[in-house]
Amino acid sequence: MEAFFGLLEPYSSLYERVFSLSRARREHDELVETLRSGFGVQVQNLDQMLLQAAGRHREVAQELVDRVVETVRFTGPGAGRARREFQSTVRLLDGEQLIQTLIVAPSLRFERGHGARSVSSFTTLRMPLTNLFFLRDQQAVTDRGIVLGRLAKPQRRRETEITSFAWRATGDPPVTEIRHGTFEGGDYLPAGDFALVGTGDRTSPTGVKELLERGVGVPEVAVVHQPRHPLVPTPDPMVNMHLDTYLNFPGDGIAVGYREMLESARVEVYLRDAGAYHRSHETRLLPYLEKAHGFRVIGISTLEQLCYATNFLTIRDRTIVVPDVARNAERVLAHLRSVAERQPARYHRLYLRAVQDLGRLRAEGAFFPNNADAKAVGLQSVQVQLENLTGAFGGAHCLTAALERA
Repeated sequence: MEAFFGLLEPYSSLYERVFSLSRARREHDELVETLRSGFGVQVQNLDQMLLQAAGRHREVAQELVDRVVETVRFTGPGAGRARREFQSTVRLLDGEQLIQTLIVAPSLRFERGHGARSVSSFTTLRMPLTNLFFLRDQQAVTDRGIVLGRLAKPQRRRETEITSFAWRATGDPPVTEIRHGTFEGGDYLPAGDFALVGTGDRTSPTGVKELLERGVGVPEVAVVHQPRHPLVPTPDPMVNMHLDTYLNFPGDGIAVGYREMLESARVEVYLRDAGAYHRSHETRLLPYLEKAHGFRVIGISTLEQLCYATNFLTIRDRTIVVPDVARNAERVLAHLRSVAERQPARYHRLYLRAVQDLGRLRAEGAFFPNNADAKAVGLQSVQVQLENLTGAFGGAHCLTAALERA
């Protein structure tokens, strides 16, 4: 329901473009079914996790009701009566109603006309959580466990209240919480004995500092500073808002990334010693991966990066679930064309490059992951249709929170 309201005005909802809600739901169902039936992955829905916990534990059920009562606001003539009645009957609502109430945060305002006996009710929603289905961002799972983030945009800030409640309710509380800076899970990529943390528009230096102090314990952490897109003259952080929008790991020693950003992204390397991280040196992301850690980097084109080619979910070594990049291309390009027409000085070069990429990739039949480099490393993939859901700025990686890692 919350996405319905988000689509009424996509920009303020942090969406990239308008898309079909019913088709997006079907795409989400396909993604879940692919993970469950295709790979035997245990997939849990956030709302069902909460409701099941409430059914098992009386204190969780009570907290859910209390949170709903606190969320709904009443103002105007008769507000006190309405609130008292709501408090006495809220337990009659079914579980899905309770969860949805938390997500849309309604306020009811009553008005009585002059001389009128009836009262009119007007319902408004206080920043419904239109991005909650992107469950990568509210937290990250590090070597220490769940680290609860603090989201940068006010439209998303309440999301961690719900996910934190869910993790505690199901007996897996966060090991720490980012309280002062901002930190989003799309900026965290684990890589065995080291990890990468992006910093920029969504994750702040203060948030990174908190993460290093309390949330991660691997021997080495690379802090990646968000690069500017090479074809956009003034910064547009939404083009590569998170690290996982231009880099990801499909297998041991393999990276997929947009090389032009990897070449320019500045990296600060921190090493852990005596229980604390100390800055070691500075480098760039591409040589850090290739030379310092021996990764084979599979490059993607400008268009593929815009189509969420790196926003895949790694199921096991060299096996991924990835958005169907070729299907996404038409919609992404159509949206980019309209943006370039409105702001040619900023986006025309980007649009021209994307058009060139489309022609070449179609002619070669080489959209990722069907290109030669991916085949050379034995990369196996299942492509899922996400051309509507990617309209909200995310793919298979963004849509999932991986709670357990081998």
